[in-house]
Amino acid sequence: MQKDRFRKLVDLLVMIAMLFGWIAMLSAGFGNTAPADSEGSETSGAARLNPLRYGFYIFGIAALVFVFVSKRRAFSGRLFMGIIIFGMFSLCQPFTIALYRCGFQTLLVGTLAFIIISHMKIEAQGHRS
Repeated sequence: MQKDRFRKLVDLLVMIAMLFGWIAMLSAGFGNTAPADSEGSETSGAARLNPLRYGFYIFGIAALVFVFVSKRRAFSGRLFMGIIIFGMFSLCQPFTIALYRCGFQTLLVGTLAFIIISHMKIEAQGHRS
């Protein structure tokens, strides 16, 4: 029972990390990140380690962790199918350029995660006699 609660907590934390990574990608699409470092620029270490610049990596790594940690395969498949659909919508919508800028990354992460989920073997839940 305790292990199941811990697994649900880890699933929730990884989904929050995925959401943070996607929001960071969207924020970078709006141009809220610090400008790229140039040769002679004086930037602090905090500006170089701004998590908004690494939203795609946070989103992708969190999605892959979710694929391997979560035991709810049906939910994971539906979640990543929704991410694929949202990525397609983001690429095709005419409303804002920020969604368009992060649409391909969203589509890429959703597709890779769905391919991995669909090729994983389903573990037996219980033994039948």
